[in-house]
Amino acid sequence: MRLAALGPLSLSHDDLWITTWGELLDLLYGYRYRKYLENKQQAQLACWLLNGSGNLKHPVRIEDLVGFWVDGDVMDKAEYLEYQKKRIRRNKARKAGEN
Repeated sequence: MRLAALGPLSLSHDDLWITTWGELLDLLYGYRYRKYLENKQQAQLACWLLNGSGNLKHPVRIEDLVGFWVDGDVMDKAEYLEYQKKRIRRNKARKAGEN
């Protein structure tokens, strides 16, 4: 955690004394999301090039290259579909329990 604070977040040693763990975790979460958005922009350019070339049978989507952002994690398509299935089952079970 300390290397992440000093490296990507560019905090100084003095900042570590006045920053709480919660604030540090928020900064790390924001950094990871910002990097995800930057990757998404670059993937959009790559998709334009790949899809515009006319050499592909199926179009490439941005999510195929960078994944899906879910609850602070990046998931590939298979993980995301499994996550959605579990979420739907959980919601159905909760609604069945309410009735």
